[in-house]
Amino acid sequence: MITRILLGVLIGGVIGAVVGYFGKCSSGVCPLTANPYRGAIYGAVMGVVLASVLSTRPKEKPEDSGAVHIENKSDSNVGVLKANGSPLMESLSKESFLQEVFNYEQNKEWKFEGKLPCIVDFYADWCAPCKIVEPILQELAQEYQGKLNIYRVDTQAQQELAVAFGIQSIPSILFVPLNDKPQMTIGALPKETLKKTIKEVLKVE
Repeated sequence: MITRILLGVLIGGVIGAVVGYFGKCSSGVCPLTANPYRGAIYGAVMGVVLASVLSTRPKEKPEDSGAVHIENKSDSNVGVLKANGSPLMESLSKESFLQEVFNYEQNKEWKFEGKLPCIVDFYADWCAPCKIVEPILQELAQEYQGKLNIYRVDTQAQQELAVAFGIQSIPSILFVPLNDKPQMTIGALPKETLKKTIKEVLKVE
């Protein structure tokens, strides 16, 4: 603070002296421009006042600076957030499909790779009926959480999967039980029909 006051005196005095030297007020009633001495004194006083005001100004808190505060989360918290954020329907690529559902590159006969019954929704972003089915499947994923898995396959991005399952119309929904052959339904089915199929084909209630 003392350093700021001294700098204020020095800078204010110099500026006041210069203004007083070049000033045109010769009557003496103009404190800053009457003469260099008055200008220096007046400038020094103003410098002290200004330095004092700046020194007593409260420091800005980090939260007020506009910076974004990021709180670290533990791995367990991240898992909770993921579940609550409802990414309960996983989008499958070819690689994840081979691991989670059916590895048709290694097996000629059907062999389910999953540990829970599952539903695979073959869809496309431009498909209006698919957009009708999506929120229904989200609700079902919430209702049957822990009992079955619901996957989605973008037929435009994963054309090989669509060809492998002979998908010609969307939405096409594949119901995969644990110990039986899968069954396919086509079209935007209502929620109650989907729940009935889950009960009858997947044996999940």
